Amino acid sequence: MTVEKVDFDQYASDYDKIMKEDLEFFGEENSYFADYKIKIIKDTLTPAPKKILDYGCGIGRNIKFYSKYFPNAEILGCDISQKSLEIAKESNPDAEFFLIDNENINRFAGQFDVVSISCVFHHIEPALRKDTIEKIYSLLKPGGFVYIFEHNPYNPVTRKIVKDCVWDEDAILLPAKESRQLMDHAGFSVKKKQYTIFFPAFLKILRPFEKFLGFIPLGGQYYISGIKN
Repeated sequence: MTVEKVDFDQYASDYDKIMKEDLEFFGEENSYFADYKIKIIKDTLTPAPKKILDYGCGIGRNIKFYSKYFPNAEILGCDISQKSLEIAKESNPDAEFFLIDNENINRFAGQFDVVSISCVFHHIEPALRKDTIEKIYSLLKPGGFVYIFEHNPYNPVTRKIVKDCVWDEDAILLPAKESRQLMDHAGFSVKKKQYTIFFPAFLKILRPFEKFLGFIPLGGQYYISGIKN
């Protein structure tokens, strides 16, 4: 069955409003889901990167947290949605943004110390995912790191949120095993895999314990990091 692709230009202006409604279960702090990912990168990465790319940045919600945790780094974002990039630039005037196309992929090849791709792969048709991870590999410097953050399809709350979200109509969730296979395909050496997001806001006092639960495949999301050989 062919699934019609979501046009993110259509939702760019209302992205924050829709996300807040969809994540109501987790409480008022929907920015938490951007912050925690960048903090993971900071806590697991040495030395500090000089140039970072948020691949599939959308309206740039992650960018301010990159600036927060990596104040001395050059931050860039890229996306397939021109409207989203325009909003991202308005919100983050000090960052640089570019459209994902072959010309720009070639222009920025080999420039980045870190590339993160956050909850993007599930919007990419499975047949095209290898092409995307190859692009990311080409954008990194030798020894550069990639971080894939994705929804965990084995978590029932995650599946419910995705099912109800208007811009996830084309979503095909991928388990951590598939993300690992994508990294292997591109030639990355995988460094870490961990499940995250076990507790909503009303149980946030327990969130410091999540780092001890990362091996349990029940978290709402997961991340895998790897290095370009």
